[in-house]
Amino acid sequence: MKRTDKLLILTLLLVIPLNLSFSPQIAIAHQLRETTRKKGSIPTKAKTETDTLITNFDDPETNTTVYTLPVDHYETLVKADFLYRQGNKEAAEELYRKVKAPFESHENTMFPEPINNAKNLSTEIQTQWEETKKAADKNDNLEMLQEFVAQHSEFVPGHLLLAKILQKNKKETEALQVLEKAASLFPDSAEIVEVHVKALRKEKDYLKASIAARQFVLVNPDSPEAENFQEIADENFNKFHNNIKGQMLGKGIFGTALRVGSCALLGNCDVVGIAVGEAIKMGGLMLQGESGLGSQAAKFYKKKLTLVEDKKVVKYITNIGNSIAELMGRDDFEYEFYVVRDDSLNAFVLPGGKVFVNTGAILNTNSEAELAGLIAHEVAHAVLSHGFQRIVTNNLYDSAGQIISEALKTDIPIGSIVTNLIGLQYSRSNERQADLLGTRVLATAGYAADGLRNFMVTVDKKYGNTGPLSFLSTHPASDDRVEYLEQLIEHNGYNRYAFEGVEKHREIQENLKSKID
Repeated sequence: MKRTDKLLILTLLLVIPLNLSFSPQIAIAHQLRETTRKKGSIPTKAKTETDTLITNFDDPETNTTVYTLPVDHYETLVKADFLYRQGNKEAAEELYRKVKAPFESHENTMFPEPINNAKNLSTEIQTQWEETKKAADKNDNLEMLQEFVAQHSEFVPGHLLLAKILQKNKKETEALQVLEKAASLFPDSAEIVEVHVKALRKEKDYLKASIAARQFVLVNPDSPEAENFQEIADENFNKFHNNIKGQMLGKGIFGTALRVGSCALLGNCDVVGIAVGEAIKMGGLMLQGESGLGSQAAKFYKKKLTLVEDKKVVKYITNIGNSIAELMGRDDFEYEFYVVRDDSLNAFVLPGGKVFVNTGAILNTNSEAELAGLIAHEVAHAVLSHGFQRIVTNNLYDSAGQIISEALKTDIPIGSIVTNLIGLQYSRSNERQADLLGTRVLATAGYAADGLRNFMVTVDKKYGNTGPLSFLSTHPASDDRVEYLEQLIEHNGYNRYAFEGVEKHREIQENLKSKID
């Protein structure tokens, strides 16, 4: 046997035994980097509770604006929190209501009640539907069907027919967009999710198929269909896992062998050698899954960031985080929580549940519930696998050979890949899913269900229309963001008059100030 053949076989044997415990329950990172906030702010509602809760004054010592609660509101919330923790929730609610006015009345436009049968439509709309369906069946009339779906988004068969016609016309990408939007509108619709998963599988996008199925399970844990979708998620993930393994072996290793064999001609053997090592390392991390990748990424960021080591502060964040994480339905994560010395109102999460919270988020929120809302939103992005989905979309895992190619161009190893991972963007539907799951878990944990909503208003009050704001740069705050959260709470009957946690939160703020001043 030739020496080159022996080396190739040895390389394959070294790679194959890598830890293949990539959990079927994939989840991934979230991205919150310092970027410039786009123009436009969250709409401020007249006479909402946060507007009355929050006041501000100029601190002469720091020459900055400080956001805090009026004394009377703070004292009332302290009493209410005490009663709530004592189990006297009725008396606590009375006090909460004194400082938390009702939401401004909204028409429920963001959570339409699904209509699955045409018989439940009005006579006029039934006639319109029959005409639309005939036109679509005969001449693939997309325009008429698209208009009907836009006007009657509550009618589930409309979305399904539109996706079907698009697929028939070989417009698979558009069909998937229709199904993703429908799934966002009706996250508890097993029928829509099933069609969406089948469409993804048909395109051999096994990872996204797995994610879509698992998202249904996480958002609807009590559904009779949850177990079936869990099996579908596992099956598709195994297919994805085998594919990425094949990509690494097929493209990465063989491509590496060719480059190593020709490095003398390139006169760049050192760079190639480094690139090979980084490629194998990256491929190995991907095969290990989110835990391995998350741990490595966390090491990278812990070196780059200034962390606050104060035990009291870290314990506070960890306790909040764990109370949220244990309800997310992902017990395959080893959650870790860190506090970053950074003034911006921000946080981010890495694969495997590694959460980094800025000191600015602790100091500028008005309650533990607000801070918990931010953390819940971040963790939700991770458990819903949004980050991993972005990695696939952006082809960061494409092949070890690609990583080698980039290393040859830039001389920058795996650290740059990790940095790029954090900078990926989420879709509007991703954001809504994180809002939905995060708010549900927030309420289940016993916090005031409007914690995330109030956080968003606090952000707007602090930054207004100007200034860099990384949270809103990577989480675009559309004009309906706050209203969406309000409708979400009202639609699901979540309790806004629950634990706010103002006293402990202020204590931690004062302790943190003394450590970083």
